[in-house]
Amino acid sequence: MGCGKRAKREVIRVYSRHSRRKGCPKSYRASEGIAPVLTSLCNIVLLCLASLRVNATSLTGVINTSEATSSPAVNVAAVDQVHTTNRSALADTVGGIQNPTEESRRGTEEALKTYRELAEKEPETYLPNVAATLNDLGILDSDENRIEKARKEFEEALKIYRQLAHKEPDIYLRYLAVTLNNLGVFEGAGNRLEEALKIYRELAHKERETYLPYVAITLNNLGILDSGKNRVNKARQEYAESLKIYRELAQKKPGTYLPYVPIIFNNLGFLDSAQNRWGEARKEVLEALKIYRELAQEDPETYLSHVAITLNNLGIFDEDQNQVNEARKEYEEALKIYRGLAEKEPELELPYVAATLINLGILDRAQNQPEEARKAFEEALNIYKSLAKQDPDQFSPLLERVKKLLKNFPK
Repeated sequence: MGCGKRAKREVIRVYSRHSRRKGCPKSYRASEGIAPVLTSLCNIVLLCLASLRVNATSLTGVINTSEATSSPAVNVAAVDQVHTTNRSALADTVGGIQNPTEESRRGTEEALKTYRELAEKEPETYLPNVAATLNDLGILDSDENRIEKARKEFEEALKIYRQLAHKEPDIYLRYLAVTLNNLGVFEGAGNRLEEALKIYRELAHKERETYLPYVAITLNNLGILDSGKNRVNKARQEYAESLKIYRELAQKKPGTYLPYVPIIFNNLGFLDSAQNRWGEARKEVLEALKIYRELAQEDPETYLSHVAITLNNLGIFDEDQNQVNEARKEYEEALKIYRGLAEKEPELELPYVAATLINLGILDRAQNQPEEARKAFEEALNIYKSLAKQDPDQFSPLLERVKKLLKNFPK
């Protein structure tokens, strides 16, 4: 299935761990800085923090381009950072990870073997397919924590694309940049991402509409890398430029690009909150919330969950600043949304119901409302009991911590 000088497929990765539902971009676990390993689509990180207040992530994503000559603009994605404040994470993820099947792995490995054999006879025709398939395998292996195997696959793909781009830059520079981005995300390597950004800027100079989205996503990846390494000023500049680009793109194609504007606002908000710039952080998260509300009006199935996530994070901001009445309203609205979503998809949404109940319970306890707090914790406990039966590895630690919270209450 040779395609001549048209590579089979490429996927550009972003800083991420898990994501949430079909069509959703991925999310980034920020509790330990930059996520070193990428995992699969359609599952979300839910962090249980030291106080057992829970902070849920929002949207992040990947870019798929089906052919070397196709425009990536319709599928551009970005990444959202988790607001962790200064608390350590006590738990990992909720929900089951939908890992690629062994069947898909075998198919990809067989394709690689075939392309290698064909490339020995016709390297000019089939080397692009070898590189693209290596990139796919690198993603599969990074998703399954096969770190060294993934690294070798990405590096071999990068080597091939460098050779191809040297001979035919107009065709292969874009794939070199994609692989640099993937390897940069995988390694948390700023030099790889900087090189990818440089290439995308050059390509965008010639084909602005096609490659400007790639500039934005790579800037966002660099922002996450730099914020994780406490290079705050540099991260802020990268987020700000990414935001400016997405706003420009959203003016022309709001259906495609508007969802990424609140993602960058959230990233900026989390960066500012880490520096105790609470006023700026709150404005940025409020702006994200405003856009998510607008999007949810048109597409509630996709965006209501993101309204709830942002409300939860805003509640954490406000509670940290002793704005308890505002925090309560935000937690309660988030809870109402999650309850409604859980009626349709209980397995997916019940963990968020429980998480928000915990946040409300902690707020009630702090305001000397022990009975209300007890009710919230007990409901969360019952949810976690049910979830732990299905997935003890994920939910048993949460169950135990809620039990500890309840032990502190007088009999």
